Amino acid sequence: MHPQPAPLVRVASPDDVPIEVIQALADHQRKEAERIRKYGHVRPTIAIDHKDHKVVAVGNSIHWSKSWKTFHDFLINYLGTVLGKEWGQAELAKPFEERHPVVQWYHHLCEFQQTSLKEKGTVTSAIMTGPVKAYLALAYDLYTLQHHVILRDSLVKRLKIKDQFQGARYEVYVCAACIRAGFDVALEDEGDGSTTHCEFVATHRATGLKYSVEAKSRHRPGLLGQAGDPKPVDQTEQDVIRLARRALGKGADHPRIIFIDVNMPPHRGGPFEALWFQSIARRLRLMEDKHSKKGTLPPAFAFFTNHPYHYVGNDEPEPGQTAFFTAIGIPDFRQPNPAVMKTYPALDELSHSVFNHTEIPHEFPQ
Repeated sequence: MHPQPAPLVRVASPDDVPIEVIQALADHQRKEAERIRKYGHVRPTIAIDHKDHKVVAVGNSIHWSKSWKTFHDFLINYLGTVLGKEWGQAELAKPFEERHPVVQWYHHLCEFQQTSLKEKGTVTSAIMTGPVKAYLALAYDLYTLQHHVILRDSLVKRLKIKDQFQGARYEVYVCAACIRAGFDVALEDEGDGSTTHCEFVATHRATGLKYSVEAKSRHRPGLLGQAGDPKPVDQTEQDVIRLARRALGKGADHPRIIFIDVNMPPHRGGPFEALWFQSIARRLRLMEDKHSKKGTLPPAFAFFTNHPYHYVGNDEPEPGQTAFFTAIGIPDFRQPNPAVMKTYPALDELSHSVFNHTEIPHEFPQ
């Protein structure tokens, strides 16, 4: 038998395409480019109006409600759905001081809504506070993971355990940050205890380069679900450098990227003016000089981030996040030279995204 010839397909010339179609395509491309500029490479929001409901697709799940008017409305409900209604109700039944941090944020969010909403059923603008940003940022990061079909039940379970919440929450952030920067994320096998390994492998879609990524968060008593009473800030640099060494000690099959959360109160002024930044940068170089001579320090790209939302209440605006990017054991980064980033395009895009893609979408797409 002879294969049948494929049917002929007529390819239209530009003169055959109606001008309104060309304009619609150009408008779509413009809007998509603007979306990526503002929010990064997260898959577009999939939402439709069906009868009197807003229907939202997230990965392989569907969510709907009659009351969602903004994407923030959806995110508030979405986080409760991910963590579970029964779990949330059990936490709300506890005294405020004993509740899980997410449920404490939710309490502040409800207070914020009560004081900000001018009329029920209408959309109101208000300056976001620390607890509100903390709640919405976690919801958006989880949405990002599920929308890219990499949200594991085991990670959600860890988020719900009070003393494991901080580490799990930072892993969620780092995964979402890499996705926003244009990386595909492949989580490592958590059940493999035969060797140490990083949290996940991130593949930069534009270049195909692969990186082993590890995330560490500095714990402080009385904050983010950790036991004890809050104490004055001290010995930050020692804690952070210790975390950096632990991150560098994990097994890695690819060039390393480490993320370290410094967990410090907000600083008034630029991040490079903060004492914690200056101290960490100095100790980092001392550690690098000491170990590079012995050849015991694997090279790595390093992000040090601070998300101080949990240090402020509803009485002041959310303080915003800060970060700085450097490298350990990579000579190109020993001298300040912005041009060096052009030779590391994947890291250039990741650092740009970490610094710039901090906004949470507030409207559904039209």
